[in-house]
Amino acid sequence: MKVNLAEQIIDDTDISELVEWIQNTDRFTKGPETAKFEEEWSNYIGSKFSVFVNSGSSANLLMFLAMLYSNKLKNKKVIVPAVSWVTTVSPAIQLGFEPILCDCDPDNLGLSVEHFESLCRQYNPSSAILVHVLGHSPEMKAIKEICEKYDVTLLEDTCEAPGSILDGKKLGTFGLASSFSFFYGHQMSTIEGGMVSTDDRDFYNLLLSLRSHGWLRDNEEYFRKKYLNKYNISDFESNYFFVLPGLNVRSTDLNAFLGRNQLKKMDSFVEKRNNNHNRFHDTLKDEFWTQTSETEIVSSLGFALMTPNRRKVVAALNKNKIECRPLICGSIQEHPFWTATKPFISRFERRYLPVADRVHRNGLYVPCHQNMTNKEVDFICQILLDTK
Repeated sequence: MKVNLAEQIIDDTDISELVEWIQNTDRFTKGPETAKFEEEWSNYIGSKFSVFVNSGSSANLLMFLAMLYSNKLKNKKVIVPAVSWVTTVSPAIQLGFEPILCDCDPDNLGLSVEHFESLCRQYNPSSAILVHVLGHSPEMKAIKEICEKYDVTLLEDTCEAPGSILDGKKLGTFGLASSFSFFYGHQMSTIEGGMVSTDDRDFYNLLLSLRSHGWLRDNEEYFRKKYLNKYNISDFESNYFFVLPGLNVRSTDLNAFLGRNQLKKMDSFVEKRNNNHNRFHDTLKDEFWTQTSETEIVSSLGFALMTPNRRKVVAALNKNKIECRPLICGSIQEHPFWTATKPFISRFERRYLPVADRVHRNGLYVPCHQNMTNKEVDFICQILLDTK
């Protein structure tokens, strides 16, 4: 039995409907399908506004860039999670922020509440970004209270957790803005693609402009008029009038069409991932460290484990054709992009991060996707129990 970490979820019906749409449309670039997908995604997660982009990584980059041009920064210090993905953190580096690593919680692997508050107290940062690791939420109530106490703007990297629910709300609706990924291996797929969602209208309009070159063609009228009147620009000139140094991280209507069809199946996808996660947890919790949180519905990207016998466990999984990976990036500060400018000289300060270090040494995750059967989950569990 072979179990892949991810499997194709764009099915024959999706492809047939896409072919029919292609045959009957004259526009493939960003257009009406993108706008419909953005609206439907906002309704799904419970957010006011959403902006479709070409990847979850671009979604993070766009959030950080919009922060630069908002009025929300008292400085460029940002707290970032030590256990995260590289493009959660790299936009802060690329855009000149001062990233400060925060250790992870020993249970949910999100931001450690204690370490987070100590960093806020010590550094007085303007912003922080958290990751909902593999579908689990950190302690959001405590984190939000700390952000309010120290005047910190919170961003959510929800790329690993679309569909997860905490306190009756979808993850990605707790901070100023949130990113999502629709990559092939994630909960739903647009092949490549991502989204930024927010309830803040001004921030939304910044995202729209920055997504497309820094022009105003996609913006709401109040935002357009503010700049056109300020610079006395005619309607004709406004077509190629750039008010911000933007990017081009748009996706296409083709990807958006796929996303709209995938979104119709999202509830069933999330239910299956949550059921698989619970089956893994119930079987393994007495023999392995397993990830736990207050998240009510875990839209699991993968099932996380930690074991001091990681090499032995990975060898057994590989032998039985079970794909597995390190527990995302482990600790960010152990990677060359963080440490290496010259041999033995760190680009950024190294910190005492005991939990992240343990994740880096001992962590892994196994498949938990919606195509898996109970038989496959039980097969993986048995290999793990036999190997521990």
